[in-house]
Amino acid sequence: MIDRTHAGVRCHTRFLIRTVKGDLPRNSSGTVVYTMENLGRLLILVAWDKGFLVPAFPGEIELHLEDKELLSKEIRNYTSA
Repeated sequence: MIDRTHAGVRCHTRFLIRTVKGDLPRNSSGTVVYTMENLGRLLILVAWDKGFLVPAFPGEIELHLEDKELLSKEIRNYTSA
């Protein structure tokens, strides 16, 4: 199921992420398009400032949210399973 709760939220990478469309160095910025669950894992589709769309796992990025407690609860739900 696609969840657009965090759509439009800015984020950045926590470390280098290699993708099929190119490398995303640490602190690369982007905007969340939506989140979805796939095979029991949370994926976050991000429109990166480098000009491409690729998904990331919650542990690979940091969202710029005002309500950090809400985010940490969501991530714990998927990482503890």
